[in-house]
Amino acid sequence: MECAPLTGATNLTPDCSGLYKRGGADKTFYLLAISQIAGYTIDPTTKELSGITLKPGEKAIKFSGRKLKNSVKAGIAQGENGPTYPHGGKFAAYYSTQLEKETIETVAKAQDLVLIAPLNSGHFEAHGLLDTFGLADGLSLSAPEIESVQYDDTTALMLDFAGSSGKMPIYCKFGEDRAANFAYLEALLTPAA
Repeated sequence: MECAPLTGATNLTPDCSGLYKRGGADKTFYLLAISQIAGYTIDPTTKELSGITLKPGEKAIKFSGRKLKNSVKAGIAQGENGPTYPHGGKFAAYYSTQLEKETIETVAKAQDLVLIAPLNSGHFEAHGLLDTFGLADGLSLSAPEIESVQYDDTTALMLDFAGSSGKMPIYCKFGEDRAANFAYLEALLTPAA
């Protein structure tokens, strides 16, 4: 018996939009925690994430920064029991108030983060959400120490969201176009009923 058959795999033949797409991530990341999620929906045809349901009273948060400063990452690590997929993102977090600094501290304490990143290619991608058999363990956050001379002031941190699971980050399509995807994510910023 074959332990890892290719059943269900398709040819990897991207069109020009896949070969020559813009890299990088948007200036905005959306964050939530696995523990906030009541459910999710995967489109049966495209296999993209098409919906997230939050538990009552829960809401996502938004980090906005500067264009061309943020990125997402993904890889494959072969282990004793097969591959895992390290992934996450980097976000240049600028702050000017104590409340903003305390938000970064609060996010750093979470151990089950989900990062949804609008990519410059037009896609949206969720990191830390899914594992082989359902919800993953999420991402954790760290940031290297910086000195004020590196950024002219200590008002920015390069946040590194990182984790690993049994699945690669998943593309998201919550609406028909980029504007609809943003509108869907913006609605998650309001506490769920």
